[in-house]
Amino acid sequence: MKIIKLHSILICIFLGMTVSAQQFPHRTQYLINPYSLTPALAGFTGYNELFMAYRNDWTRITGSPRTFSANGFGNIYQQKMWIGGEAVMDKTDILSTFKLNASYTYKLMVEDDQYLYFGFWGTYYQTTVNVGKGIGIDPNDPILTDPAKMNSSAVNAGFGIHYNRDRFNLGFSIPSLFQSKDEYQGTAYKFKVQREVMVYSSYLFDMGELWQMQAYGVFRKTTNEPSILELSTLFIYQQQFWGGLMYRNSGALAINIGTHITRGFVFNYSYEIGMSGINQGSGGSHEFGIGYRFNMNDTKYFEKKDSNTSRSSKRKKSSKSRSRKYRQVAYPQLEDYNYKR
Repeated sequence: MKIIKLHSILICIFLGMTVSAQQFPHRTQYLINPYSLTPALAGFTGYNELFMAYRNDWTRITGSPRTFSANGFGNIYQQKMWIGGEAVMDKTDILSTFKLNASYTYKLMVEDDQYLYFGFWGTYYQTTVNVGKGIGIDPNDPILTDPAKMNSSAVNAGFGIHYNRDRFNLGFSIPSLFQSKDEYQGTAYKFKVQREVMVYSSYLFDMGELWQMQAYGVFRKTTNEPSILELSTLFIYQQQFWGGLMYRNSGALAINIGTHITRGFVFNYSYEIGMSGINQGSGGSHEFGIGYRFNMNDTKYFEKKDSNTSRSSKRKKSSKSRSRKYRQVAYPQLEDYNYKR
């Protein structure tokens, strides 16, 4: 019996040993909360923001992953420098993983409507194995008596660069710059962080006076893991209500709905349907997100703070150029001499 119990805990440990950036579920909230995709997007909208989210994966499986997250950022200097942070807690049965990062983002104007964002951040990871909540586990087992062998931590850093021109966006990010070399040392559990690379792009299309469509594409590659591709479309009505679909090549289809409630308060819900593998019979995933933009009086949630100003200034410049009148130059008049014969 003890051998069976020991095997069960060893399986849990070895499943958790290959912890990487992708251990945290791929969230869909970045469609309304860009900072959750990469800290390089802090200040992208021009507002100070705060978001919280809860996600429950594989709802039909006991002990399935549950993820709590909160992030926010604020401006510290003339809409150019931004600092932010994010805390994420992911719980899967007896294994809990905590992530905390702090970021700095600099916004550089290249042209009138073109910007570059440079983001840098540091990340701290902490994992804990709570054997007291396990089923069929003997807490007096020698392998479980030393908490130092069951818990582990790690630090890492990330970098990202983002290009924005009007409604077009293109970005590159390395959420985990450094990679751990060892997964297991002696008899102790070793937290492993694998290097991850991400490329993404989006565009906001106008579809008449009332409708818009946001198209998003995200590509992720983590060392020793399959590539992940996400494609999504979000249809927006009057900049206040939205709904759309997202496809992930790992075997998931997500439905997103949300609304800008009032004065910067937003709510978003997504439901992921498993299409293949373990996702197919897992019961799907639910994700809820709420957010707030400080000092937002505009109803156009998907527009940046300075977009209306820049567009109005462009219209004024073009109208001035069209209505420009050339100055009349007064030339000296020639005197008409009448010669007498």
